[in-house]
Amino acid sequence: MNETPVCPVTGEPMVRDTRPFVVSYKGRKQTVSLPGWYCDASGESIHSRDDLKATDRALMALKAEAEGLATPGEVARVRKKLGLSQVKASEVLGGGPRSFQKYESGEVTPSRAMTNLLRVMERHPEEIHRLEAAISVRGGSSSLGD
Repeated sequence: MNETPVCPVTGEPMVRDTRPFVVSYKGRKQTVSLPGWYCDASGESIHSRDDLKATDRALMALKAEAEGLATPGEVARVRKKLGLSQVKASEVLGGGPRSFQKYESGEVTPSRAMTNLLRVMERHPEEIHRLEAAISVRGGSSSLGD
């Protein structure tokens, strides 16, 4: 926004600020700092898509915790343990070209299948070489049949 917005209730100019906001999911709660335009007189606020990324990521983290899915920190820890870059992890384990960047930033929550794969790979890191070999043999498409 280039101009200072006016409050839809009071007609007064709003103030750009960052304020606490509680995100909740299945009984779990987290307070995040939410940037936006605020009107102290009416309690109204206006948020851009970029402003709301803070709440989106907090909600995804709570969902991952509640559903037993891999958190951004867990994804990064396992990927590093396997010795893979984000790009290589996406190629070898799947999920799409930027999937690991999105998982680790909290932009996307890994599926149950990806969570399970990461947890198995953490227990058996030697299997990463088999997956890499299968992909290089097939020219990028994985086939692990024996």
